Amino acid sequence: MSCKKVSIALLCLLAVSRLYIQPRYSLISDCDETFNYWEPLNLLVRGFGKQTWEYSPEYSIRSWAFLLPFYSIVYPLNKFTELESIYNFYITRMVLGLLSFTAEFELHSQIKTSLSHRVANIWLVFQIFNPGYFHASVELLPSSVAMILYLFSIKYALRYLSTNQGSEFTKSLTYNFIAGILGWPFVLVLSVPLCIHYVFHHPIIGTIRTAFDCILMLLIVSCIVIGTDSAFYGKFAPVSWNILFYNVLNASEEAGPNIFGVEPWYYYPLNLALNFPLPVLFFSAIGIFHIRLWPLWLSYITWFTIFILQPHKEERFLYPIYGLISLSAAIGFSKLLTFSKLFKVLKKILKIIAMLVIILQAVSRILALITNYTAPIDTFSELYNIGAQGENNIEMINVCTGREWYHFPSSFHLPDGYRLQFIKSGFDGLLPGNFKESIPFLETVRTVPEGMNNLNLFDPNKIIELDECTYVVDMVQSANGEVDEFDPVKAMESGAWKPLFCNHIIDVDHSKILGRAFYVPEKIAMFIESKIGTLWNSVYGVQFIDYCLFERAETTSDEASSISL
Repeated sequence: MSCKKVSIALLCLLAVSRLYIQPRYSLISDCDETFNYWEPLNLLVRGFGKQTWEYSPEYSIRSWAFLLPFYSIVYPLNKFTELESIYNFYITRMVLGLLSFTAEFELHSQIKTSLSHRVANIWLVFQIFNPGYFHASVELLPSSVAMILYLFSIKYALRYLSTNQGSEFTKSLTYNFIAGILGWPFVLVLSVPLCIHYVFHHPIIGTIRTAFDCILMLLIVSCIVIGTDSAFYGKFAPVSWNILFYNVLNASEEAGPNIFGVEPWYYYPLNLALNFPLPVLFFSAIGIFHIRLWPLWLSYITWFTIFILQPHKEERFLYPIYGLISLSAAIGFSKLLTFSKLFKVLKKILKIIAMLVIILQAVSRILALITNYTAPIDTFSELYNIGAQGENNIEMINVCTGREWYHFPSSFHLPDGYRLQFIKSGFDGLLPGNFKESIPFLETVRTVPEGMNNLNLFDPNKIIELDECTYVVDMVQSANGEVDEFDPVKAMESGAWKPLFCNHIIDVDHSKILGRAFYVPEKIAMFIESKIGTLWNSVYGVQFIDYCLFERAETTSDEASSISL
């Protein structure tokens, strides 16, 4: 099959993945995505949502400008169509998937021109069969959008490194300015090596002129974003600077990101081993020796070094370099195939084996993420089947959660008239509050909420009594009676609550590391167990528990619609 036909097939597969499979089936891997981005977007579109301390005007470290492009798309659909509000969630994911597909299509074309058609196709394979990129590219996070926009920056960086044209350098920096100012300011570091390359390869006059152009673009992007955020917060709000100040300049053991937990240095290597097939990481280590692209590889190494040195670590912090990892891996694999002195037949066999390992590991990891962790999305979605039967004049129905608060997907999963509330649990940190609904929108955004702090200190006003709840979502697992107000096992035994809908979620405490990380079909797992017995169970054992939506047993669905706060 020709390279062109392979490209068409891969691009079609990429489009199906980004526009349908991922929006529909991908998990929400971080509660920060829910409460810092989906909830404010729901406020913009539907007028309610949970509010975190980051959106308090006192701190203003989250950007409203970041959400406006998505709002401009989903609000008309929500306002002028009869689609259920949950479709806003999936449409937003499709928009992210479309943006990612566009960036990957453009970069694939540039790789063909700057490197080779084979490298471009290998890169597509590594992008498609990439567990980390599978969920990252449809997540509503600044780091995810920065990851996608940086692909455009890589495209023009490749063109600049091939042609040495200053205009291509400026375009590369412009996309990274948008990624940094609108998305995540730390990604601006990724353009520093390219700037060093430009300074040493161009005369001083040309460098000054290009620097002026780049500074002008930076100012334009900054003015638009800062102006928008300032209009929302009602004060001067340089969100990117506020993020930098909180996370770096003002960070300490008592304040900053470290209070949310620290991880050892090997957290990121292990994380990459889960999110990238192992052969891809091996090929990536080879590809960085392609010296002509040293500015990109220096960006890759610098980013990894900076974040591995930070005590507070999260998976999403590595998102921006995912495209570079795939690119260096594609180049490394191509070099092995080109410079190897092995017989032609043997090289084909090794190529097939490598691709099979990559595809199998990637698919196994992706299926594990879907099978093990997406129950909360489906469970909360079931409320639409219940709420659709309610009356149009319903007021407020409380859907509560305690120890499972961090698995809540979004208020788009709540029908009109339903609100998420928290009940007492063992969590002793700061829970999100509620955006005020009884005042004009701008006043809501500009009002400093009560009980907010940036030290993760518990506020009792963020929880309500169980008696005020119509529904509760929880795992069917015994709770700690001393700290958890709701125990689903005792509640069902007493007949006070009944499950309306249940789905399976992995029991992390009773499952082994490989079982949590990778999916193996049941028949194959049983066959392996029959051969190696206890050894297999010690590394792969998987157990599931029910993740359920509960309703008060004495309250029918019709009566529930008349209960208000």
